Parts: sequence; structure tokens; C-alpha cells
Amino acid sequence: MSSEVATCAVCADNAKTDAGIEPWSVARLETGYVRLNPNQFFPGATFFLAKHCVAELHELDQPSRQHHLAEMAEVAAAVFDAFSPRKLNYEALGNGVPHLHWWLTPRYPTDSRPFAPIWEDLEFLRAQWTGGARPNEDRRDQLRSDLLQALRNRSVTIEQQFVN
Repeated sequence: MSSEVATCAVCADNAKTDAGIEPWSVARLETGYVRLNPNQFFPGATFFLAKHCVAELHELDQPSRQHHLAEMAEVAAAVFDAFSPRKLNYEALGNGVPHLHWWLTPRYPTDSRPFAPIWEDLEFLRAQWTGGARPNEDRRDQLRSDLLQALRNRSVTIEQQFVN
């Protein structure tokens, strides 16, 4: 096991994805992994996790950075196509997990706080902290299938898919 995988939670999850044992994973692209957020308080919430273990976007060399950003935008478009939100939020924080990753969060007219950041919604936070808002396996797999189908219609190279 590499030292990155041993110390970085995202690298460990990416390794589980490659091993076929990460149940939220959808696909591996050229620069990152597409994975549903287990907290589906906002249906279709998705992560795009960089393949390379860097804390900051600017740490990628310029060609890799441009390719990663282009892929992230295509993943975001696939999330939008698959789940038809009113708006899509993009975040790359990394305060808690210093591995470049994007939160792509669909926002709907039915949100309890539709014009506020997700972090201001106490019910979302409660679900985040308690492991709530997790769909059952059938619903999770349907969300994964919907997102994979939308990814197939985008300008990305899917190196590996993880949906049956």
C-alpha cells in the first residue's frame, strides 16, 4: 500500500473504487473519479475526486489542470442532465480532506433553503454528521445508473465504469 493511500481518505476510497468495492462509485475518467455522495439529502449529489493526490488545484501542472477542469464541467453537466435541478452548486473546499475533490450539489425548488449554501441547512448538516439521507441499495444503484447514462452522453473518456 502506498503511503498516500495509507494516509489520504480520498486515495483510499479511490483504491477501493479500483478494487470494485466502493458502492457509491460511478466511473473513473482520465483525471478523476465520479462518485455519488452517500448523503443524498440533495438527490444526485456527486463528488468528482482527482486521481492525483494534490491539495490544491494549482498544484496540477497546467495541461492536467485544464483537463481536470474540463472533465469536472462535463461531470457537472451530466449531473444536471441526470437529475434536472434548478441550479447546481460547485465546491472544492478541502479543509477536512486535503485531496482535490469537487462537491457537485443539485439544488431544487423544494429545498428548504433554496437560495442559501448547503452548509446553512441544518437538516443537511444533521444528515452529514449522522450518516442520514442514505438511499437504500436499489435507489442508490438507480441514481448511479442515471448518472452513468448521462456521463456516456458527455465529452469524457470513461476509463472504467462501476455500475452493473
